[in-house]
Amino acid sequence: MGNNIDWSKIVGKVGINQYEKRLETLRQLGLDTSSIEKAISKTISSFNYGDNSSFVIFGEPQCGKTELMIALNAKLLDMGCEVIINLLTDSVDLLDQNLSRFRNAGLSPSPKQFSELPSDPKKIVGKQWVIFSKKNARDLEKLNESLRFVQKLVIIDDEADYASPNSKINSGDITKINQLIHRLLDKRGKYIGVTATPARLDLNNTFSNNTELWVEFDAHKAYVGQNFFFPADGNVQYRLHTFDSSHGNEKTELRDAIIHFLCGVAEQHFMGNQQNFTMLVHTSGKTIEHREDFKIVEKTIGILSDPRESNFNAYVKRLSAIASEYNASSPNDIVEFVLRNINRNQIVEINSTKKNLNISDILNPKSLFSFGVGGNIISRGVTFDNLLSMYFTRGVKGKLSQDTYIQRARMFGNRSKYKNYFQLWIPETLFNDWLKCFIFHRLAIESIRSGMGAPVWLSDYKVTPTSSSSIDRSTVVFKNGEMGFNLFKFNKDLDLMGSPKLSTLERLQNLKQSLDPGCFPDYVYQYIKIEVEKGEEVCFHKPSLFGSSGSHYSEEEKRSITRTKGIFSTNEFSRGDRPNAKHHLKIFYNNEGQARLVYKINGKKIRFIRNTR
Repeated sequence: MGNNIDWSKIVGKVGINQYEKRLETLRQLGLDTSSIEKAISKTISSFNYGDNSSFVIFGEPQCGKTELMIALNAKLLDMGCEVIINLLTDSVDLLDQNLSRFRNAGLSPSPKQFSELPSDPKKIVGKQWVIFSKKNARDLEKLNESLRFVQKLVIIDDEADYASPNSKINSGDITKINQLIHRLLDKRGKYIGVTATPARLDLNNTFSNNTELWVEFDAHKAYVGQNFFFPADGNVQYRLHTFDSSHGNEKTELRDAIIHFLCGVAEQHFMGNQQNFTMLVHTSGKTIEHREDFKIVEKTIGILSDPRESNFNAYVKRLSAIASEYNASSPNDIVEFVLRNINRNQIVEINSTKKNLNISDILNPKSLFSFGVGGNIISRGVTFDNLLSMYFTRGVKGKLSQDTYIQRARMFGNRSKYKNYFQLWIPETLFNDWLKCFIFHRLAIESIRSGMGAPVWLSDYKVTPTSSSSIDRSTVVFKNGEMGFNLFKFNKDLDLMGSPKLSTLERLQNLKQSLDPGCFPDYVYQYIKIEVEKGEEVCFHKPSLFGSSGSHYSEEEKRSITRTKGIFSTNEFSRGDRPNAKHHLKIFYNNEGQARLVYKINGKKIRFIRNTR
């Protein structure tokens, strides 16, 4: 009877309903899949929007995007997609970490590196493939050659803001990686970028992605991110250690940070959280400085582990003093735990000079006291389990790029069990600039959530959304600290700003209730409200006519109440009752009875940046 079965029709059918099976596996592990299901549903809707659609999935750093990508691959396989390409940063460590997680998920077909594809490109056609490739020119050129006969494909670009955008967009040229991905797509593919920092993709017009199709991936319930580590109200709930780096005391601070980490691990064990923990040391992108940092960690651990060392007693004295901060009644318990277990350590220098380094021992710490010292490799993409401490001093002389510094917040992630005990060591000025990155980023993300068109990105004298070379100046406009909202019918008899006798918050609320969401978006209202609660002032300006008979404005400018150069000039500040306030709100109206609320920030070179495409 078996001889009558057409076994050829059975080949490859093991992968049916892979998406639902993956969700069930996660549920059996006790994980909440609701955020994945929500994001996948929206992603498939965007995916089906039209031919060659291009869009972005965004979420916070280390919020579970890899698990989302596994689920997305499973869903696309269920839908019959033949070739799915997963692009990763040019990092062997990241490739190995993600490829291992994908293979362990049990996808069928099993994910393969591009180098594992058949040598004959024609043999790739007609089968399903899940392919992994690093974003470097050599690998992408080989991948293009292997897939030259494939008619349809999907690209899922992890860390999409890295390498994929065309940083030569304004010179009429194209970067090699961008060119090779374009060649892969070639009107036959759909592009899905996955990132925590989508500003560059938007402002660069990378692969003509459509912001109206963007999908937000909500973090899981155990996630700890920007709202905790960089709270808008400044109320920090973890162990933040700021210091003045101008005095050249970084080495002493690092030594103390190491000892604090040792005490913190001991504290966790006494609290019942008996796991291995990691400390990251990120001070520079230069390997020579990584070596110096490594030596400081090595020396500190070495002295504490050898009573014969001349500085042993001095270091133990410092350990005892710090231990009292972790157990005031019995500091000796902390000291004894550290000294008894000090040899259970691992110190790893993570950079491009360490070719044969397996950083998995640090990502998932195999030793009680694990230390990772490095720069670029540890600043993006990789996930650190049980990260308890981070020593971060990597600043810049010029502007901080928001996308770069948001990615460097490696303390984000599944930290709920010990979040209040997390240790961050950082120069005070750098922390304040880093905080501003997140405040600006948070406002931009809220503008995306509002669904009111293209996102609005902020920059000032110290912080910019992304590198200037990546911003497509043919479609992106810059407005100096000014943001205008939708037009509305104006009634001079109504005081939309509220009486000056009211509090600032009451006046803000009055304005919010008087206007439709498009005329005063909630994300802007919430941002100003938080700023007021922090002590910042708001100036409510009296409405004024825009475009009088003697003005030089065009009829179109008068009708639309808008100008390319902006309409809220800096001399308007002096006309308000609080000229030095940080936040200024004013209604401009025209002779046709139309009006527009304009919001302006009084700050050093503050600009609102928006793509008009």
